[in-house]
Amino acid sequence: MVGDFSVMGFTDAFRVIPAVRRVRNEALDFIDSWKPDVAVLVDYPGFNVNLAKFLKRRGIKVAYYICPQVWAWAPWRVKKIGRRIDKALVVFEFERDFYSRHGIDAQWVGHPLGDLFATRRLDRDFLENGPLAGAAFLVALVPGSRTGEIERGFPVKAAAAKMIKKARPEVTFAAAVVKNEHADLVEGIAREAELDCPVFVGRTHEVMKRADFALATSGTATLELAHFRTPMVVLYRTNPGGLFFKRYLLTTPHVSLVNILAGRRVVPEFVYWRNHAETIAEAALSIISDDDAYRRALDDIERVAAAINTPGASENAARAILAMV
Repeated sequence: MVGDFSVMGFTDAFRVIPAVRRVRNEALDFIDSWKPDVAVLVDYPGFNVNLAKFLKRRGIKVAYYICPQVWAWAPWRVKKIGRRIDKALVVFEFERDFYSRHGIDAQWVGHPLGDLFATRRLDRDFLENGPLAGAAFLVALVPGSRTGEIERGFPVKAAAAKMIKKARPEVTFAAAVVKNEHADLVEGIAREAELDCPVFVGRTHEVMKRADFALATSGTATLELAHFRTPMVVLYRTNPGGLFFKRYLLTTPHVSLVNILAGRRVVPEFVYWRNHAETIAEAALSIISDDDAYRRALDDIERVAAAINTPGASENAARAILAMV
């Protein structure tokens, strides 16, 4: 149920507070009837950090898997988290050091994408004989997983794609989404922009694998693209309020996970609220139109992929949780 309240940005969060509070109370009623020894919180800090407070009051041990990225923004939250959890199960090695420095028992278990890709089997027929097989140079448009971010960000991607197409007519575009309703939304935006861009549902990894480049929304999708060694430009479109808060709360020089893991800017990234399609198109063209720049981008992405491709995160996390019982 919590997933229904996924939000993006500060101002969106206020809209769902009443519904989230209702779900929290329902969860606590269930917990009171079940009385677990350990509660495992997974991601979604807007809900789980608050829930952890009530779990601790009940004397329940709390493990947090895929911890809040307090190292990136609003780092003072780490004190609150330290009071409310017993163990942090982190997915990046540098997170262990960050949480440990703040007195929190932290264990690096690896990234769950490593487990996913160890067992994921791509549709070879789609890759070799599907509608994208003959593309000379394919640019994937990755619109994001939330309706709001698609509505805000995909029109800019579509406008940038039109500019790329004008400069490089041989480029083909394709979008990948998870839900049919998102396909309808993306198709409508592409049609309005007069962009030829087929939309594939449930083929995200195949499109990423086949793509030579991507315009991606900031988030886990950038790590998935890194796994497939797909260079990219990363976009995060917010509103004026979100841009204001970013200026004062963000503590890292980068917003994309690819750049954060690399410790430097290996892919162009943009946080904006106005339409900066021209700037985005120029950044993409500076890579795909320069063989040396493209090779450097491939090399940089290769090094980032190594940080997420080792399987075992799920088993490591499970063992750490069982040790708490």
